Amino acid sequence: GMAYVLKTWRLPLATPQGKGKALINLLPLKEGETVTKVLALPEAELEWDKFEVMFATKSGDVRRNLLSDFTNVRAGGKIAMKIADGDAIVGVSISSKTDDVLLTTRLGKCIRFSCDDVRVFKGRDSTGVRGIRLAQGEDVVSLVVPDGEGDILTASQRGYGKRTPLEEYRQQGRYGQ
Repeated sequence: GMAYVLKTWRLPLATPQGKGKALINLLPLKEGETVTKVLALPEAELEWDKFEVMFATKSGDVRRNLLSDFTNVRAGGKIAMKIADGDAIVGVSISSKTDDVLLTTRLGKCIRFSCDDVRVFKGRDSTGVRGIRLAQGEDVVSLVVPDGEGDILTASQRGYGKRTPLEEYRQQGRYGQ
């Protein structure tokens, strides 16, 4: 549940054939901590009030914060969201209140709801609200904030995939199935 900031100019240069450098050498990640999402942010932090960040956890919780809540991140990181034991963040995306959210579960269920259904949290010390109702043994594997109309590509663990127009996912209130 931590957020880290790394300026692009601090990344080491490499050739196209180069291996690159492990993120563990660039960020102070703790044992067992993994990077969920890398976001490109506007350079001017004064503009961050115009953007929001949507988080989703494995247990189906969602949370929306202003991007400006993550200014002045120290080298050791900043707590982005309180996570219960055994839970993990599965997705993070830049959003606005006019966008929609798609949450997909391991068993192939998907829910589409408006970002506006999730209130903007003022602090960073809560777990969020329920985004999807999960069956026993089910968990969320994906968060997508689509940009406008288009298609959604869904892929299974066994390599099957399908492309579905976004409008075929009906919009409903959060905490449905």
